[in-house]
Amino acid sequence: MKDEQRDILEEILETMTDSENPEQSLDRIVGMIAGRFATEVCSVYAYNPYGNSLHLKATVGLSSESVGMIEMDVNEGLTGMVIETMAPVFIVNPSAHPRYKYYEGSGEEVYKTYLGVPLIYHRKVLGALVVQTLAEEGIQRDDIPVFQNIAGQLAATVAYTILSEERKRGEATRPSHPGEADEPEEDVALSHLRGEPVSDRVGSGHAHFTFETMDFNQVHRMKVADASAEVNRLNQAFEAAEVQIRDVAGHARGLSDQDKAIIDAHLMFLADPSLKKKIVEKIGGKVSAEYALKQVITAYAKMFKSMDDPYLSERSADILDIGRRVLANLVGMGGDGGQAFARDTIIVASDISPVDLLAIRQPHLKGIVLAKGGRTSHTVIMARSLEIPIVIGVEGLLDHVRAGDYLIVDGVSGFVYANPSPEIRDEYTRRQEQGRLARKKLEGLRGLPAETADGVTVDLGANIGLLSDMMLARQYGADLIGLYRTEFPFLLRTSFPSEEEQVALYRRVIEKSEGRSVTIRTFDVGGDKFLSYLDYPKEDNPFLGWRSIRLSLDLEDVFRVQIRSILRASAFGNTRILFPMITSVDEIRRVTALVAEEKENLDRAGIAYDREIKLGIMVEVPAAVPILDRLLRYADYVNIGTNDLMQYLLAVDRNNKKVAVHFNALHPAVVATVDRIVTVCNQFGKNLCICGEAAAVKESIFLFIGMGARQISMVPSAIPEAKRFIRSVRAADAEKALADCLGMEDAAEIKAYLDGCLP
Repeated sequence: MKDEQRDILEEILETMTDSENPEQSLDRIVGMIAGRFATEVCSVYAYNPYGNSLHLKATVGLSSESVGMIEMDVNEGLTGMVIETMAPVFIVNPSAHPRYKYYEGSGEEVYKTYLGVPLIYHRKVLGALVVQTLAEEGIQRDDIPVFQNIAGQLAATVAYTILSEERKRGEATRPSHPGEADEPEEDVALSHLRGEPVSDRVGSGHAHFTFETMDFNQVHRMKVADASAEVNRLNQAFEAAEVQIRDVAGHARGLSDQDKAIIDAHLMFLADPSLKKKIVEKIGGKVSAEYALKQVITAYAKMFKSMDDPYLSERSADILDIGRRVLANLVGMGGDGGQAFARDTIIVASDISPVDLLAIRQPHLKGIVLAKGGRTSHTVIMARSLEIPIVIGVEGLLDHVRAGDYLIVDGVSGFVYANPSPEIRDEYTRRQEQGRLARKKLEGLRGLPAETADGVTVDLGANIGLLSDMMLARQYGADLIGLYRTEFPFLLRTSFPSEEEQVALYRRVIEKSEGRSVTIRTFDVGGDKFLSYLDYPKEDNPFLGWRSIRLSLDLEDVFRVQIRSILRASAFGNTRILFPMITSVDEIRRVTALVAEEKENLDRAGIAYDREIKLGIMVEVPAAVPILDRLLRYADYVNIGTNDLMQYLLAVDRNNKKVAVHFNALHPAVVATVDRIVTVCNQFGKNLCICGEAAAVKESIFLFIGMGARQISMVPSAIPEAKRFIRSVRAADAEKALADCLGMEDAAEIKAYLDGCLP
């Protein structure tokens, strides 16, 4: 059964993306499941809480006429039991069960096994997935975790099906407003987009395009009803682009003749009547202005690029620049990210850096939608830390979203709704309130320890990057500051901060920790975090290049200032120093030598510091694992950086959407490697803390406890739920589960196993 499950979840996602509507998705998915698992029946029932009833929405195996016809109260039938108990129901010879209900014409009386699994979304039961077979051994009780896993993915589709039906009913009965134009059918069918969910929040507001201009690879073919309206939009975009170019020329001083020639060339190209004529002709085929622009500009650029004359070939870049400027005006992209928002706003962009995010953080920022991005990118990590809903990897943004559109961003499911109906708005308002109440309920755990049911205590830390994060760490009941990323103050400046500035900042963090241990990591830049004032070499693989401790050791004077600053701040509280990306004994020897020299310098100057301050290493490169026993001769403790460790161990770029499916904390190699690190640290009596996104996932937490890890650090908002989970499990069970998982073949098998034994 595990072989069939290996990529079924990925197929479900692809089906949801490729289907024209949610109903078609359900029909295709039940067929896929039945075929994959050789079940004669696969059905999906939707739950109506108002009538307390179930309705058959899609089926393979039962009579097709039954769809929309079979309806039952929750207190009748085996599927009703699934909803009543909120748990799987497995029955052999279901027709003999007292709760069995016969529906004439359905044909289900011949089946010998029944398995029903609840579909739960945002802690709300939406219906049930039911599979049936003719043979008594067709489904086994051991298969339940597999179908629970599938049901979890399927629930989002059922949720949108219900919302879509509510929207259609609302639009059919809603009176039209004077002057309100009918939207084309294509827009109605695509009122939602989907990306990768990477947060636990929902936000809503008006779309604001900013930062990096979206490129033409984000523009796809979209039919329009009113070609003349598209031509008008195109003309306005051309006029705005011309004004912007002239404005740039007017405000710039000391332009060279070459610079002026470039500006003149851009203006001439914009004024070329044949260019606009070709785009208008494309629009005549009832496609959007964006798509018509893309077709013509990319054709022009390709033509110039292919020319033998180097000068003419290089002009392809100018043509693309001009086209992007017109495109930006077409979608209403304007203003810079630093402006104050007057209303609730959703940032829409191709990608943004952590610095950009910090620059626009303000009360009216209610969410972020990105066309690119990686699940463990520092932008995503920071957005989650700031409790900003975010969805990444959303295709078709420029096709279906305009500046000012009202958006709902569901960071849990990955859905992005553009101008949703009142019914969908009301549903999300209700869910946001449910989320608020759920978080409030967890507040009661703040003063309680994260202690397993059999008495093992786990210290939960907060990962922070800003001084303001200290408030969240206290609010969510962190036991310690497991990781303070010092690079963000470096990123926000135009030069390296001085020693006195750093001492003042670190001292404030330590004092605000109110006695909690604070682990201060030296600055980790490079990869996807770059200092604007540092001259970086051009690197094909920056995550494998000049970054982190390598950069620090090369910039020894800057590194010494930071070490000295942390030492001075340590006089004001419980502080530890952490060095990132250590890969060799030589590196840690050089680091400890620098610390020893700076201690001597402070001693000579009579400046106080914690003489017993602990020095730690971040194990996040596989090379450190086989030599960990030797590294520990020079280190007092270890922090495991699960994000980079997984990236390097699995050869997966954590910011690359194409390979994101392979970035999995339950991969057997990841589980075995982390277990090895924990075991070595415990053997040598060295304190260990596990950090990264995996530290907030219950399956990983369970395995970490089984390994013997007793400190886990995560984004502050994840602490209450992690504490609730830890208090619901036994460490002895975690140890047994780990032993079983270490012998398993793939992540899907481990996930299915854990789903079957976790609360």
